[in-house]
Amino acid sequence: MSKSTAPHYSPCVKFGNLIFTSGQLPLLNREPKEAPETIEEQTLLCLQKIEQLIATHGLSKQSVIKTTAFISDIKDWGAVNQVYADFFGDHKPARSIIPVKKLNFGCMIEIEAIAGWA
Repeated sequence: MSKSTAPHYSPCVKFGNLIFTSGQLPLLNREPKEAPETIEEQTLLCLQKIEQLIATHGLSKQSVIKTTAFISDIKDWGAVNQVYADFFGDHKPARSIIPVKKLNFGCMIEIEAIAGWA
């Protein structure tokens, strides 16, 4: 039996009235795996990718209930928070920010989300 090297996950999964996204890295391309240079650009790209994923189920960023962000440097918390606030505006989903040692491909942030219908 051969082992697959492809990741074993779905970009998003619908369960009841909820959409769960997998963690989104701020990668510009599939190959080569390159990310924008700044934490602000990386954060915005992750959020935009989440918005695109949930849009495939007819939802908008206003449908996001909860996010979890993993950041490789806790000093970036303020910059991440500002981009997050600008992106969501008056909508304030629940959120966790978790500092981690290292993320894949040298990325500074990864964000996952839960969105749903009322």
